[in-house]
Amino acid sequence: MVSNAGWNGIHFDMKTVIPPWIIGVYVLIIVALLIYGWRKHLLSSYRTVDYVYMGLLAALLVIWNFFISPLIPKFSAVTSWFYYPDIGEIIILLLAASLIGKPGTVMTTMFIYTLLSDIFHYGFGGEPFWFIYELIAYAAMLDLYLLLRGKYFGTNNQSVGKKKVSGEGGAVETEDKLVTIPGLFILDSVIGGVVVALAYPLFYHGFFATFVEGYSYTTQYVIANSLVSAVGGIIMGLIAAPFVAYIRKVITGVY
Repeated sequence: MVSNAGWNGIHFDMKTVIPPWIIGVYVLIIVALLIYGWRKHLLSSYRTVDYVYMGLLAALLVIWNFFISPLIPKFSAVTSWFYYPDIGEIIILLLAASLIGKPGTVMTTMFIYTLLSDIFHYGFGGEPFWFIYELIAYAAMLDLYLLLRGKYFGTNNQSVGKKKVSGEGGAVETEDKLVTIPGLFILDSVIGGVVVALAYPLFYHGFFATFVEGYSYTTQYVIANSLVSAVGGIIMGLIAAPFVAYIRKVITGVY
């Protein structure tokens, strides 16, 4: 059953599986942690090439979601328990995090993607809530993880502080003190896979589909679908890890 739509096609149906106050608290936590990262100088300014990467990957997301993934059911049976467009989205968003490695990267990529999607496909009905959905469901947790991993996301290295080194002319400079953890890039990929895989079953079915569009889902359905999707995200993360690492190495020369 779907309730009548209100302003800009939004139903404002509060009978969601995830209570609205939890979404509100979650958004506040995201904002607070990003402010913390800014104050601790963990946020870096983007280079021109970073914007190029984000723009190209956002455009690739549009191509994947609207032209490629709809063909998948035509060639094989697709279970309703795994949101198959996540296959490409996981790889593309992992590439964004790995190639740029700056907190805010994935949210910016998803913002550009949502804008392009609204312009060329969906229209702007339901906004600004679809922007909020894409940012907090698909991107926010990955960007918060980048506060920890930063430019070393997708590698086996982790910064554990700074060390002083001698620069040109005897000047003292600082550089990252690194530890190498074998297989760490796989953990990065798995975490990214789970985050992206949970976005649709948990955030869309659990809140935004009801709040914005008026669709109703049961708590049992949201929980079961989320658990199965999380397993799918782990599998996709494991599969994507070597491909993302290889592409990063080819483009940046860093592994």
